[in-house]
Amino acid sequence: MRYVLLIHSDPESWVHPMFLPCSPDPDRRDARTAAFDLLLREITDSGELVAAAALADPVTGRTLHPHGEVAPATDGPVAPVLGHVAGFLVVDVDSAQRALEVASRLSANSPVEIRPVMGLSGMEM
Repeated sequence: MRYVLLIHSDPESWVHPMFLPCSPDPDRRDARTAAFDLLLREITDSGELVAAAALADPVTGRTLHPHGEVAPATDGPVAPVLGHVAGFLVVDVDSAQRALEVASRLSANSPVEIRPVMGLSGMEM
């Protein structure tokens, strides 16, 4: 089953939680980077990794607001938020427990939301 692992971050101190760990301690930062690299290598080699990407700061985005036949777009996120999605992984794993195991290795400093990916019919949930 496929899951999306949504990595959240604090918009007030934009530092990507996976690629620029915010620890001032270089040893801790290097260990975090090495652990993330190991996880990516493991899930790539096992065939579990489907996709992964970091997302730019939300202020660089645009939001479409459908309203009747006109769909105006605004700069930035949908609404002021306490956190935002900083990146994601899509994994294809054997169980929800395995998705949780992978996510737990991502969540040293930031919350990680684990969501099943539905098929086009949406009926498998």
